[in-house]
Amino acid sequence: MKTIVAVASQNKKVIFEHAGKCRNFLIYAINEGIIESKNILKLTKEETLHSASHNEDNTFKSSLLDVDILLTRGIGNGLIQKLARQNVACYKIEETDPDTAIDKLINGTLEAVAPVSQEKSGCNCSCGESHGHHH
Repeated sequence: MKTIVAVASQNKKVIFEHAGKCRNFLIYAINEGIIESKNILKLTKEETLHSASHNEDNTFKSSLLDVDILLTRGIGNGLIQKLARQNVACYKIEETDPDTAIDKLINGTLEAVAPVSQEKSGCNCSCGESHGHHH
């Protein structure tokens, strides 16, 4: 069974700390424990998870909704929940190297840390910033 994994990697070298603001994702296609492909998905500012989850009509549209798993070093509880409703599993991890994280995921040794607690910032995305949104 093929699994599609997105790794937040703004500079395309290390795993990024803020999945919501990240515009570059390494996309791995894994089939039966073997990496079949590795590509880069580039998003516009409007396509970032943060923008996609805070739009005017309350819909959540993103190219990342086609993946099965999202790996990042930072993501808020609100975004984790929104992605879970779209069948995307999020793992907040401490690993910084994308290829190492994928190898650990395949081998079952990737450790996820607990998601960050929701900040009182006026933003349900738990990113810790005040965006002036009215939720």
